[in-house]
Amino acid sequence: MATNVNKGRRREDRRSAERRSDRRLSEPEHHQIKATCRNGSWADQRLQFITRYLFCAIGVIYFNYGFNYQSPWMTLAQMNGFFAAYMIWNSILFAHAATYLTSRLRLRMALWGDVVGISIVVLNDPYIIPLTSMVYIVIVLGNGMRYGMRCFTEAVIASFFLAMLTLSLRYHDTLSEVMPAVVFMNLFGALILLYSYVLMARVEESRQELRNNSRIDPLTILLNRSALKEEADYLFDVARQRGHGLMVVFADLDRFKTVNDTYGHAEGDKVLCSIAGIIRNCIRDSDIAARYGGDEFVVLLQNVDKETAITICNRIQTKLNKWVRDKDYDIGLSMGLGEAMKHGHNLDDVLDRVDQALYQCKGQSSLSIVTLT
Repeated sequence: MATNVNKGRRREDRRSAERRSDRRLSEPEHHQIKATCRNGSWADQRLQFITRYLFCAIGVIYFNYGFNYQSPWMTLAQMNGFFAAYMIWNSILFAHAATYLTSRLRLRMALWGDVVGISIVVLNDPYIIPLTSMVYIVIVLGNGMRYGMRCFTEAVIASFFLAMLTLSLRYHDTLSEVMPAVVFMNLFGALILLYSYVLMARVEESRQELRNNSRIDPLTILLNRSALKEEADYLFDVARQRGHGLMVVFADLDRFKTVNDTYGHAEGDKVLCSIAGIIRNCIRDSDIAARYGGDEFVVLLQNVDKETAITICNRIQTKLNKWVRDKDYDIGLSMGLGEAMKHGHNLDDVLDRVDQALYQCKGQSSLSIVTLT
C-alpha cells in the first residue's frame, strides 16, 4: 500500500509541474497548437476574414468611383447589393469561426464564396482585360498556404473552371479581338498556379514528415503527450459541437518499478513496447492511443458508448493477463474510464477525475477497470 501511495504522490507531483508548464502558453498559442493541421490557427483565419473585408471595400470603391460603371450583366445598384451580401456572408462565417474554430464545411463554404464572388466581379469589370481576375491567384494561394493541399487543389479547380466560364461569358461576342491578351493572361496565371502547386506540394510533404516525427513517442511508436493533447482538443471540440461519443481510457502499469529493478531498464523498455503493442492491437484504426507518461497510457475511443468501451478495456486486460503469465512478470494494469463532456470538457479534466478514482481503488485488484458514473 505504501508503494501505491508513493507512486500516486509522484504522479500527482509530475502532473502539477506539467500543468504549471502548460500555463506558460497563452490561449492563442493553445489554439494554434490544436488547429494548425485542421483549419488553420485562429490568427490565420481571422486575418483571412479581415482580408475579405478589405478586398470587398476596395471593390466598392473601384466600381463606384473608379470609372463610369456600365455592364450588360448587373446594374451598379445590383453590384452594391452583391458587395453588401458578401459582407454579411463573411460576417456570418467570421462569427462562426470565433465560436467553432474547426469546421471543414465552413472552410469550403468560404472558399466557394470567394471564387463565386470574384467571378461576379470579373464578369462586370468594364476593362477589356480585367485586372480583378488576378484575385483568383490570391484565393488559391491563400487557401493553399493556410489549409493544406486538399483545399489548395479544390481552390485551383474551382478557380480554373469558374474563371473559364466567366471569361467565356465576357468575350463570347468579341473573342477574336482580345484572344492574344486573354491567352497570355491565362497562361501567365496558370504558370503561377502550377509553380505554386509544385512548391506547395513539397512544403506540405516536408511539413507532414516533420509533424509526424514530432508526434510519435520513439520507444512505443504511439502518439506522444503533445500529439495526444492536439488530437484530444479536436475530438472534444467535435464531441461538444456534434454530440459524438468520446470515451477516455487511462491505463497505469502497476509494480512496473519491479521490472526495472529486477531485470534492468532495457527489459523495462521492452515491456513498455509490448504493452503498447497490446493496446494498439485491441483498439480500432479510428481510435487514438498515446503514451502519456513513463508507464501511463491514454486511449481515446471515438463514437462508442460506455458498454463498448468496457468491452475494449476487457479485451486489453485479457491479452495483457495472458502475456504477463507467459512472461512471468509481477505487473498489472489499472484502467480508468471516463466520458467526454459528462466527466469533463477537456482531456485534463477527465483524466484528473479518472486518476482520482484509480487512486482510490489501488490495491483492490491487480487487473481492474474503474468506470466513472
